Amino acid sequence: MRKVAMAAAMCLGLVGCSGGESEKKADAVPDAFPAGTWQVGSEVTAIRSTDKTDPAVKAAVGDKENGSVCVDKAGEKPAPALFAGAGNECTYKSSYIKGGTLNAQLECRREGLQGMVMMSVSGSYTAKDFTATVDTTSYLSQRGNFQMSRKVHGTLTPGACTPAPADDDEAEDGNASGG
Repeated sequence: MRKVAMAAAMCLGLVGCSGGESEKKADAVPDAFPAGTWQVGSEVTAIRSTDKTDPAVKAAVGDKENGSVCVDKAGEKPAPALFAGAGNECTYKSSYIKGGTLNAQLECRREGLQGMVMMSVSGSYTAKDFTATVDTTSYLSQRGNFQMSRKVHGTLTPGACTPAPADDDEAEDGNASGG
């Protein structure tokens, strides 16, 4: 009797495992960040002045932004516009975007601001979406330095998309901008 119960339990275990295998394959994380059209949304979670003046960007906690960004090919450096938001032109300073991990440092410029805007991206991705926290610190030659945090998320529409024309700097990095 004991052997029959043990055999039944093993059989049930094998049935449960076979269903789990197909689920694991469907949820597998791609090594490279997926290509396609990404619907991206962000929300400001914190902003503060670092020089006791009004921040040089007009933003408030709770502000939301939505857009669409083309990633023309799977890789380890998707278009920086995925994380940067509208109005920023960015390049990668460093990155580790692989195997479901998002970790990057972006150096950005913004029209009307003299100086650098640095962004730190930390998050994760799957074959169909990503979530990240983007922490921004400005180093401006004018008043209005700030620190800001945003939650950013994206959902992928797989397949070909038409990337926005890239300028020479971004073309060297293999990144298209959009936004």
